[in-house]
Amino acid sequence: MEINELKIFLAVARQGSISRAAEELNYVQSNVTTRIKQLEERFGRPLFHRKSKGVCLTASGLILCDYAQRIIQLTGEAHDALSENAVPQGPLAISSMETTAAVRLPSLLADYHRRYPQVALNLVSAPSAESLKKLLDYQVDGAFIAGEVDPQAIESCEVFEEELVLVAPLDIDPLTMESLKILVFRPGCSYRARLENWLRQNGRLGYHSVELGSIEGILACVAAGMGISILPRSVVERPHLMQNCALHELPEPVRRMTTRFVWRRHEKPSTALQVFRELLPAP
Repeated sequence: MEINELKIFLAVARQGSISRAAEELNYVQSNVTTRIKQLEERFGRPLFHRKSKGVCLTASGLILCDYAQRIIQLTGEAHDALSENAVPQGPLAISSMETTAAVRLPSLLADYHRRYPQVALNLVSAPSAESLKKLLDYQVDGAFIAGEVDPQAIESCEVFEEELVLVAPLDIDPLTMESLKILVFRPGCSYRARLENWLRQNGRLGYHSVELGSIEGILACVAAGMGISILPRSVVERPHLMQNCALHELPEPVRRMTTRFVWRRHEKPSTALQVFRELLPAP
């Protein structure tokens, strides 16, 4: 059953005449008659009573009339929702590193929600590698990641430039710690990879990795003297943290890391994603 058939059916019901419906639709009368007969054959029952002058709906026609009106209305709503000028609405799933979500995104997300309250915004926290996999598996619509990206599969724009610092317990030289422990997120985290590469470059191979699930957990363990970590300065340079942790500058280019927002290449973005990208800051 085609939408156009339902529009013809509704025109005949509205006009009470096949000929007048044909005039309204600018169709040949025989075409309208054929379409009505096809509908009746499809449902296996008459939809109109034929009178000497015009037609009127049967009981079955009245039932179909209600459904046809709703179908046409929903079709129009779907078209409006997907059109270029549509009001942003529907779901929008974004994945992000926890550090970015904690420090960089709150004001951005609040602004977006204030502008587009009809969008069901969902933020997922995950390391960069996992976020990228979620994007390519169509689990999220966009992601904030750090590190290298595959230009063949995704498009990206730079949004934040982070200065990384080595976070260590007070009064301890991090590279001379015995039984060195690094406090990190699970594998796939760009900051973890940067720390591990830097330690290898400095000849520290005998370290032990302790995986933690939150920024607060990592910082609390650093403050307790358990180990070291690499995190953005924007995350850790806060008064209550500075009393318990020491921040050490890292050499170039270890200290610089760009956060990018990425989305799938060769896919027309939803209106919700398009306006989200427009709100992203330049680095």
